[in-house]
Amino acid sequence: MTVQQLRENIIAALEKSFPDVPVYVDGNKPQIAYFRVELISSTYDRQREGKYMAVYRYGIRYEQGGLLDSEGMADGLCEALAMREREQPSFRVMRQAWEAGTEGKGPLFTVDYMLYLHKELQPEPGVKMMGHFTEGERLK
Repeated sequence: MTVQQLRENIIAALEKSFPDVPVYVDGNKPQIAYFRVELISSTYDRQREGKYMAVYRYGIRYEQGGLLDSEGMADGLCEALAMREREQPSFRVMRQAWEAGTEGKGPLFTVDYMLYLHKELQPEPGVKMMGHFTEGERLK
């Protein structure tokens, strides 16, 4: 699963649950209230050789909306992502948080996705890897 797939999943959940609120991706910003989705951070914790736990934190900003509308969005966003998770179980949300807006920026809803990654190990040049035995071979 790629970072882009996570972004597309969030956008699909927003478009389905809030069809009247556009999602700004690129180009001219809408003149009405809109969502903006951005990757805030990603962390990779090594679990063991070749295995990592990745946590991707996305931010969903609700820009140009009214204060009361934005406060009501917290529960709506939580439910929108939960519904999407039921449809697509591979998109498991680990943590969600809502922060009030600041001067010039709308409220921020953050969502953390936790994924386990497996990296295939490549042998270093010149290093021979131990071969695999197949049935019928013998050691001498």
